[in-house]
Amino acid sequence: MNRKKEILEKLAFIKSHKELVSFGVKEQEVSHNPCLSEAEIAAFERKHSITLPDDYRFFISEIGNGGFGPGHGLLPLNKAIVDFKLRDKPNISLNKEFPYQDDWNEEWIASFDWDEEYPDTEIVDAYISTAHIAGCLQISHFGHGCTFLLVVNGNEKGHIWFDGRADYSGLIPKMKDGHRISFIEWYVTFLDMEIENINKSLTNSTTD
Repeated sequence: MNRKKEILEKLAFIKSHKELVSFGVKEQEVSHNPCLSEAEIAAFERKHSITLPDDYRFFISEIGNGGFGPGHGLLPLNKAIVDFKLRDKPNISLNKEFPYQDDWNEEWIASFDWDEEYPDTEIVDAYISTAHIAGCLQISHFGHGCTFLLVVNGNEKGHIWFDGRADYSGLIPKMKDGHRISFIEWYVTFLDMEIENINKSLTNSTTD
């Protein structure tokens, strides 16, 4: 099936049963921002000295530049480069490679006595620095300051990671069936889960 047609059909089904989506998703509109033109995407890539993953590039040019999606929805490209959870709202350096290939967290976190004290500001600032997510778009806010990342530079380019540093749980690659997942895999999996929830609700309503 044509990927664009598949996604639009899934979105249309979800929109027609919006009252049955999962609790967190109910707050979102099943819609997307206007698509970006090829010229706009190319200008962004030149500015940041990167090339976006093909499937994400397709999405923002054919489906929408942010909108309905996992967590609190997809952020548009110009907002995905800003680390919104930090006070000074710094930009993420996309022209530097993402530094990790495996799960990462600071060793001190596991041994820290959280009942007795709180880490020094300098330690926390270093932990939540954007240096740890260089080469990533922060494409969706999961909640409590945790986010989904799309790696756009480095060995993990094209893969989705979860940034749980706001809860001191580090950085973790998203997996499905034992392999890293791309943006489109992640997004379609989200749609399929919502459709499954809707179908369960429809089935239960007919058997009650």
